[in-house]
Amino acid sequence: MRESVVIVGGGIAGLSLALQAAADFDITILETEFQPGYHSTGRSAAVLHIPFENDVVHRLTLESVEFFQSPPRGFKGIADSMSILRIGRIADEPKIEHFFETWKERCSWLVPLSQNQLLARCPILTNDFTNGVIDRRSLHLDVHHLLTCTRQAFRELGGRVETNFRVVSIESVRGSWILTSDSGSTVNADIIVNAAGAWVDEIAKLAGVQPLGVQAKRRTGIRCKPKVFSSSWPMCYLITDDLYFKPEGQSLMVSPCDATPSEPCDAQPERIDIAQAIARLEQTTTLSDVVPEECWAGLRVFVPDQSPVIGYDCNHPGFFWYGSFGGFGVQTAPGCSKLGARLLRHAPLTETSLTALELSPRRLTQSD
Repeated sequence: MRESVVIVGGGIAGLSLALQAAADFDITILETEFQPGYHSTGRSAAVLHIPFENDVVHRLTLESVEFFQSPPRGFKGIADSMSILRIGRIADEPKIEHFFETWKERCSWLVPLSQNQLLARCPILTNDFTNGVIDRRSLHLDVHHLLTCTRQAFRELGGRVETNFRVVSIESVRGSWILTSDSGSTVNADIIVNAAGAWVDEIAKLAGVQPLGVQAKRRTGIRCKPKVFSSSWPMCYLITDDLYFKPEGQSLMVSPCDATPSEPCDAQPERIDIAQAIARLEQTTTLSDVVPEECWAGLRVFVPDQSPVIGYDCNHPGFFWYGSFGGFGVQTAPGCSKLGARLLRHAPLTETSLTALELSPRRLTQSD
């Protein structure tokens, strides 16, 4: 008889892991909201970029690229090619150079650009932007389609997704877990996978497991329609990390790159962050009188080293951590889920540059 697994959290992280592990376990996903992916997944910037964050995230992204570029049956149309510019003014030249030097060995396709080359690719930039780096191997991801395809594939393998199941109690009874919802429903499992996003520490506390001390940070997005044709432009990141904008059809998705500490919640945009997004966009480009058509916010979850946490708890062998995916959860979902499924069944990691310790919660409790 197969072991039973309950995955708490139905975002792309939990769903992807469920799909990868469905052949080995009897899996049920418990989702608090009325639909999977309501929080961070549904509010993602929907981009895959390989030179991103840190070396662990970079390698996890490399583990995921093939899935998006050559998707399996049932996942067609989840990604399109796009370019990303990292741009700076004269004062930012050292930061541009540092970015290029940091990533050029691992991403040989990165190319420095001059001022004229920047303006040719994104003509609305103000002329004080003098230098940048272009990455032509990025991808725009259709997150809704990815989520739908993953959920469907999981269900076809016999997996179950229970929505509107808010876990309020977790008991350990004779080596198994009993999870109770606010409506009184219960689910039993041999293993709990904690994929609850910003709520991972709350789920740990309910289970009597020591929290990791994750920090959720709010990030704001707006969508506006510029009065110029924008769909052929690349995505642009200021090297100062205080603005990015990305064409989406005839619209621009814009973020002020805020990272405001937050308690776990249904994040909502603050007026000041919306105003900063608009002001920075107008300072960076020739656009004026920008009016947002849509505004939202999401939570990005981190531990101090800003890498994910994947693995069994050091003191509770039936409790599996699967979280802290920061702003890279969607783009690393295929790679993380493959590695996570192996760790879930206590198999060694093979054919990968990642080690179990790089992902394990153990690394966060080890002394120097």
